[in-house]
Amino acid sequence: MLSFAKSRIAGNKPFVLFAALVLSLNLFGQTEIKKLSLNEAIETGLKNNPEVKGAKENISASKGRFWSGISLPQPEVGVSYEYAPVNSSLRNYSERTFEVSQSFEFPSNYFLKGSKLNQEEEIAVYKLNLALRSVINQVKTSYYKILAKQFHVKFAEENLLISEDFFKKAEIRQNVGEGTNLERLTAKVQYTEARNNLEVVKNELTTAFAELNYSLGYGKQSYESNFSLTDSLVFVDHKIILEQIYKSVEATNPEIKIAELNHGIASVDQGLAGSSLLPNINLAYFKQQVNRNNGFYGASFGISVPLWFMFEQRGKIQEADANQSIAESDLQLTKNEIALKLKSAFTDHENNLQQVKLYVNDILPQVEEIYRTAIKSYDAGELTYLEYLLAKQTLISSRNNYINALFNHYQSVFRIEEIVGQNIIDKSELEK
Repeated sequence: MLSFAKSRIAGNKPFVLFAALVLSLNLFGQTEIKKLSLNEAIETGLKNNPEVKGAKENISASKGRFWSGISLPQPEVGVSYEYAPVNSSLRNYSERTFEVSQSFEFPSNYFLKGSKLNQEEEIAVYKLNLALRSVINQVKTSYYKILAKQFHVKFAEENLLISEDFFKKAEIRQNVGEGTNLERLTAKVQYTEARNNLEVVKNELTTAFAELNYSLGYGKQSYESNFSLTDSLVFVDHKIILEQIYKSVEATNPEIKIAELNHGIASVDQGLAGSSLLPNINLAYFKQQVNRNNGFYGASFGISVPLWFMFEQRGKIQEADANQSIAESDLQLTKNEIALKLKSAFTDHENNLQQVKLYVNDILPQVEEIYRTAIKSYDAGELTYLEYLLAKQTLISSRNNYINALFNHYQSVFRIEEIVGQNIIDKSELEK
């Protein structure tokens, strides 16, 4: 039987080698890790995001609307045959007229329309800027959220190792008569909670990777969770000054610029409404043949008369005046809303910054010293397990709270940047 088994293995050796090669390749492909920096993530998000693509196409569409908006109406070309005898064909005409006519609005209207359409194109550009800032904020937030969750996973793994170690020690202490059953049961509960907490945090990390994929513009078919983020979550005090931001926000915030352009468009519409009282113009050229003689031509010039201006034109002017007042109110409302958003975001930033500094300078050094002392005292039998457990929980809670505060600090910075409409901190600070 042994020799038979060997012969079968030898006969299938090529197949076994092939299967091993395929398996190794599959395992290699599954464990391949892609490195991703913050700048690379931002570039990828701006390149793939559907909202950005749509905003870019909207700019192209607005350029097309400019040329169609200032175009003259189509000219009219016609041929007429007149004075043909009854019961005969048109070939027996006495007079034939070839006519080309062109009608157009009063020339000043085309300048006003061009100004309006140019401002609409600028609005499309600022809407693209809005989309870009939104995507950048999403990418930065999801990127740093992963970094924060990775710290949480690390702390949860450390907590699990410590809980497992002390659960084993508690069992040994009880077996040799040095520990109580309560101590062992408490250690077991803590160990079980630590395992469960690790699974919860890992699931949160998976969700954070999914959010990053979404912000990068990836769909389900291109989902990638094997990113290795090359940037770090470290504390940097960006020294943001609210007064300086207030001075520039009206010149850089896309929403304010859009409201200003809409106000300008409303003013142009006022001019167009007033210009509706001006006449439309029609020009025509005739070339005529009379009794087979081609030596005749003619021309005509006509204007429209706004005879019913008390109705149509008056209504247009009244509507345009009201729209201009509405646009002015909307502009002021937008400025007030942006100022409120900026003040709120800056307050959050200051609170988060204060929390981070408190943990860095005071809380973390103290709880780490407490925990080191508790370990030594517990090993020496000077502390009960419950006393040691309190010190451990304090350390874990403080570390997690610090990471949360640090993430909130960066999130508030990114929010301020989105409101302002441009970067307000040096990118190199984010990539240390």
